[in-house]
Amino acid sequence: MYLSIWDFYFKNVKERNRSFFSPPTAIIGAGIGGTSAAYYLRQKFGKDMKIDLFERGEVGGRLATMTVRGQEYEAGGSVIHPLNLHMKRFVKDLGLSTIQSSGGLMGVYNGETLVFEESSWFIVNMIKLIWQYGFQSLRMHMWVEDILDKFMRIYRYQSHDYAFSSVEKLLHSLGGDEFLGMLNRTLLETLQKAGFSEKFLNEIVAPVMRVNYGQSMNINGFVGAVSLSGADSGLWAVEGGNKLVCSGLLQASKSNLISGSVMYIEEKTRTKHTALGLCPL
Repeated sequence: MYLSIWDFYFKNVKERNRSFFSPPTAIIGAGIGGTSAAYYLRQKFGKDMKIDLFERGEVGGRLATMTVRGQEYEAGGSVIHPLNLHMKRFVKDLGLSTIQSSGGLMGVYNGETLVFEESSWFIVNMIKLIWQYGFQSLRMHMWVEDILDKFMRIYRYQSHDYAFSSVEKLLHSLGGDEFLGMLNRTLLETLQKAGFSEKFLNEIVAPVMRVNYGQSMNINGFVGAVSLSGADSGLWAVEGGNKLVCSGLLQASKSNLISGSVMYIEEKTRTKHTALGLCPL
């Protein structure tokens, strides 16, 4: 009897705390980051939470599309990695359809001649890669897989609602000093330190950076590793455009979309009266 009363009391206090600690929330940007934040906030704090989402342009952010001669093309994040569990969940929750990414054959041009030309035969490609670069393409695949395996630990933290006070602490918990070191080095420095040859870097890695991010190998080391994962197999996209995930999350979160630019943010100090008002007792 005592346990039942206590359990009833605890559940009610918990619900009261939930409403007490649900102040109006503002999110800047209606890209995948902003809309997914709104979605998770709604799930965490329930229907009573007021969420304002500010966006000066189109919903979708870098998952935008552009129309050329009547055809719509992905202009930003065009493919999704098979290990992106959040996007997999969003697609399932929103009832969206997916398509497998299928590109054409690749060729690398150095300004004078084709230094590498992909074949439709897997075995031919392997022979070409080994002939020109040794086993560095295999080493690169293993290097990227190792980065991804460590980064996947983030899902375990998130499943237990565990958060970090800084990006540095988050990355250190995932990949130790290796991840922190990549924050302070370029991709070129990172891969040189890992033992990859200049020929392989210039003819294989540099083109991947150009295609994915329009950048050189002087890009941040950690960001560059993410870009290299975009050259992996099994990539997919949302049918109709990846931006449908953003609009779907926005609708599901029941957020108030405000069109406009945020010019400044004013920090307000919580008063004693406010603190007392938040106290459930």
